[in-house]
This record gives sequence, structure tokens and C-alpha cells, in this order.
Amino acid sequence: MRPRTFILLILVVIVAAVLVVLILLRNSGSGTTAGVTDALLETDTNPSADEPNIPPPTPTPSVRFESVVVAKVNIPVGQRLTPELLELELRPNANIALQGGYTFADVEDLVGRIIKVDVSEGQAILSPMIALNATDLASFGSDLALYVDQGRVAVAFPLTLNRDESANDAAIRGAAFAMRPGDFVDVMMTLRVVEIDSEFRTALPNMTQRVYQAGLLAGTEFLFPQTIQGRLEFIPAINQVAEIIPSDNFIEGQDFEPGRPIPKRVTQLAIQQAKVLWVGTWQPQDELRAALAPTPSPVVAGETAVEPIATPEPSINLCVSPVSNELIECPIVREQTRPDVVILSMSAQDALALKWALERGVDIDLALRAQGDNTVFFTTSVSLPQIINEGGLAVPTESDFDLHPRVDDPDLLRPTLPDQVPAN
Repeated sequence: MRPRTFILLILVVIVAAVLVVLILLRNSGSGTTAGVTDALLETDTNPSADEPNIPPPTPTPSVRFESVVVAKVNIPVGQRLTPELLELELRPNANIALQGGYTFADVEDLVGRIIKVDVSEGQAILSPMIALNATDLASFGSDLALYVDQGRVAVAFPLTLNRDESANDAAIRGAAFAMRPGDFVDVMMTLRVVEIDSEFRTALPNMTQRVYQAGLLAGTEFLFPQTIQGRLEFIPAINQVAEIIPSDNFIEGQDFEPGRPIPKRVTQLAIQQAKVLWVGTWQPQDELRAALAPTPSPVVAGETAVEPIATPEPSINLCVSPVSNELIECPIVREQTRPDVVILSMSAQDALALKWALERGVDIDLALRAQGDNTVFFTTSVSLPQIINEGGLAVPTESDFDLHPRVDDPDLLRPTLPDQVPAN
């Protein structure tokens, strides 16, 4: 027999002997072993059995998780929160901010609020990060900019476009000054189109000077007097060709020069859903408070100074904050019955269109929208041919009668607005 085989046989015998001993011990009840085992278990589970002064161990508390609103992306300061910027994550209830009640459990509780610090992606939104009002900021910047949504710009639209316009014109252009911050308006524009010479870039008709051919050949005066370029037309009544030139008849109230072509007017809804941020020139809260502060009476030299009567401090008016739903000091709003401008929020492309129209003297009016109306209108430009052809307007035929008084009669009654704004 080989030595290797002999060694393996011995190992098998030893393993078999150990297994037999273990089986015999288990079948015999091994009361001693069980008693020792129970004693060991009792000693491990109750260490105070032998030492009564040691308190029992405190059980480890289970960790619970709660939903917390966090930033889904990086959020810059001044951003108005929307559902797309937020999401829910589970955080352990041992979190200090969660225990202190600074977190939010519902995304809807933060929608519409303004963030006053930069927030990183995944960072929890805490109540101290939320601005209570437009001036509650942690960084420098315009408080008006907080009301401008991302991707839009603020533009000041003048309600009086030139010095000659009256308050009535501004009232008609600005929806009778009825706009308030938070409203939405549409911008209507009327363009006056004229035909121009493509080379001179001037309005037609051109001025012309006819050439006297005989004078040109003789070297003498050969130009006729300058006149408006008309058209040649055969006149049957005189059986001759004549030149027809524009008339210079003047009609009271027309907005074009006599003898010049009447512009072709076209009106279109150019800008939709522009948000009204402010009515009037913007003023910070501190300037408004200073303007409302009482002015002390001056003391005339030589007179005995009289102790001023102590004016009681005005009571602070409290309002419910639309952001935090808490009582805060009511914001100061300037009351102006005839504002000079209105600040609108719109896209950058619409802002360019408005700037171009203002610089070109386009007639602009604002139309006030209903609250919550997000309708996108698809309109057709309105002109005189469009009204006649598509609006069902019938052009009157020639007749032998007219209305009295004439349109240029000074006794003709026209609707007007009073110069003074009526008191409410």
C-alpha cells in the first residue's frame, strides 16, 4: 500500500470517529451542555444579574424617513419657483432642519414664491431661503427684477407718446388707466404705410422738372418750373392729353399733408399676454416712505420757538402675505390717477418689436385681458379693404343728399372727455 493512500485512510477514520461521538452526545440529552448553554444565554442577555448597579442597555431607535422638497436643478437668486424646479426626496427624521420645521413637505407650498439665495441641485429648500416680499433679499439688485419671470424682460411703455397729446389720449391708449400690477394686456398697433421710390427712399409722388428741348439745344434756360409728378391721361371732353396731379384739398382732422398721398393704414394685434408689473414710475419702498413722512413746520427767526406737538406714531397696517400667509406690514403703493408709464414684462422679441414701433411713431393702444385668460389669438390685420371685402361693409353709391351739419361745421357736437378726472 502506498504511503499517500494510507494517510487518507487514517484521516477518514478520524473524521468518522468524531461524527460518532457527536451523535452519541446529542442523543444522550447532554443535560450538562444544555444547562451551560442556558446559563451563558442568561448571562449575555442580562448582564446585570451578577452586577445589579449596571442599568439595562437602551434599545437602538429605528430611523424613519420623511419627504422633503429639494432643488431639482441649480436655482439662482430671485427665481420664482415653479414645479419644474422642485422635487421630493426622503431625508432621515434626525435631520436638524427637518426637526426644526424649516423644510417643506409639499411642492405646491413653494410654487410662486421667490428664492433669495442661490440654491444648489439636491439642496433642501428651507423657509429662511424664501423672500417674504420684494425687498427681502440676501444680495444686491433691483427689487423690480424679482417680479420679472426668467426668459422675459421689463419694458417701460409711455402712455403719452408726445407733448401735444392730452390726458384723454393717454387714457384711451392705456385702457382708461384701469391696469394694475398683475394684469395682462395685449398691444395693438396701427401702421401708416406709404409708397416710396425704391432708389430715392422718399415718399411718392416725386417732384419733376420737364426739359424744354429747344432751350437745351440753344444753351438757354431749358427747365420748366418744378411740379409734382402726375400721370398723363386722355380727356375726352377736350380731346387732348392732360397731366393729372394730386389735389391739395384739405379736410379738417386729417393726419396727412395736403397734396400728399393718404397713407394706407393697417392695424394688428402685435404683442399678446404682456404682464403689467407696475403702473407709473417705479419707486423703491424707502423712497415712498420718505415721501409720506410728515414735514416739520419751520421756525421763523426772532420768534420764540414753540415746542412742537408730539405727533402720535401712525399705526402700522398689517396685511396677510400672499407668500407666507402671515401678517406683515402692508406694502406702500403709490396712488396715481394719471400714470406717466406702465412697466410691462414680455419676451425679448416682443420688446424689440415694441421699441421699433415707438421709435417709428406707430400708433399703439393697450387692451386689458380678463384675469386668468391665456388665450392665444390668431387675428387678421384690419385695413379699409379688409373691412369692405370681408366685413360686409357696403360703400354708399353716389347720391344728391348729405347730412346736416357738415363735418367741418363748428356747431357739430363731438363726444369728448372732461379735462379733470372725475372723483370716485
